[in-house]
Amino acid sequence: MKAISFLLVVTLVTLGACQNDIGSAQLVPNCSLGNTPHPRASNYQKIIDKFMAAGAVGVSVTVRTPEGTWSAAAGKADIPNQISLTPCHTLRIGSISKTFTAVTVMKLQEEGKLNINDLASKYLSQEYTKNIKNLDKATIKNLLQHTSGIRDYLEIEGVLNIYNESAQKQSAAENLKTIFDKKALFEVGTNWSYSNSNYLLLALIIENVTQKNAYDVVTEKVIRPLNLQNTYASTTLPASLSRGYYDSFNNGMMRDMTQFDTFAVGGQSMLDGGMISNSYDLALFVEALKTSKILSAASMALMESKTNIVIKDIPENLSYIKDYGLGLFLLDLDGKKGIGHGGNVYCFNGITYYFPEQKISIAILLNSYSKKLDEALYDRETLKLAL
Repeated sequence: MKAISFLLVVTLVTLGACQNDIGSAQLVPNCSLGNTPHPRASNYQKIIDKFMAAGAVGVSVTVRTPEGTWSAAAGKADIPNQISLTPCHTLRIGSISKTFTAVTVMKLQEEGKLNINDLASKYLSQEYTKNIKNLDKATIKNLLQHTSGIRDYLEIEGVLNIYNESAQKQSAAENLKTIFDKKALFEVGTNWSYSNSNYLLLALIIENVTQKNAYDVVTEKVIRPLNLQNTYASTTLPASLSRGYYDSFNNGMMRDMTQFDTFAVGGQSMLDGGMISNSYDLALFVEALKTSKILSAASMALMESKTNIVIKDIPENLSYIKDYGLGLFLLDLDGKKGIGHGGNVYCFNGITYYFPEQKISIAILLNSYSKKLDEALYDRETLKLAL
């Protein structure tokens, strides 16, 4: 999930604080994913130190290389109760969920249950195809690549509804109804615009072709086969979930906004940004994509299909993002090519990337958001510490 504007959220949180929803973060006293010996451990520790210096409440980092796996965390999972964040704690992963969604769609294509070149409308009810502009012309691939032109449900009205509690834990189907009859952004396939609505439509397609809820299908097709023991596609929150914090004014004062996130992505089949994991599992997952542990080589090649559409207004610090595949950003960091995705809800922020030539995967998850932390997360110098 990609929030429309953190300036808007900053304005909203000045109005009052959300009530607690998930309770205290749980102690994880016997976490076995702790900092393991690695010849580059001192470099990786600098990543942790960088985020803590930038004001993170908590940060979890995993780096996998041919020499081994290094996983560590620092800071707090729960400030009032002074519970330290461990590598075993889980965090919301926001739009990294989209990569899980895309992999699930590709698995269904491998099983012959759909074709990504088909019109999406073939697999959706008329309630949606008649009321969502462009949906009658967009293919599943257009949805996966954000070239559908379909409007994002997370515009100003959507965020306001989450904050004023008129939209609590809405499902994918419910959220899509908020864009009925709204004008499309552009003609299908002529431009690129990141829209969370695309991935809610994919969730409905998954449900229609399997006759199961989308979260269960992701669990069946991706999470269990890869034995990701700390990854959840569910409306039930794991006891290991950290609380979330937001720096409303970018002044270092973090406020607990956990419930805001739960309202935003706590509903059924919210495959644009509702999943939960930890950095250890995400590093395994993104590596598995390129090492044929979940998809065929042919399917993976399709996932890396380029839009060849210039992604406009990318800041200089994100210039290593070159294109968008099927649920994947395509990266080139000083000649080192990689794949992966970033994600945020409101309190949580993270990335997971894999660089196949170097055989290095990195995952960073934060349980707090501020402008400084966001800049550090996407700073190419942060990634260089892992490479």
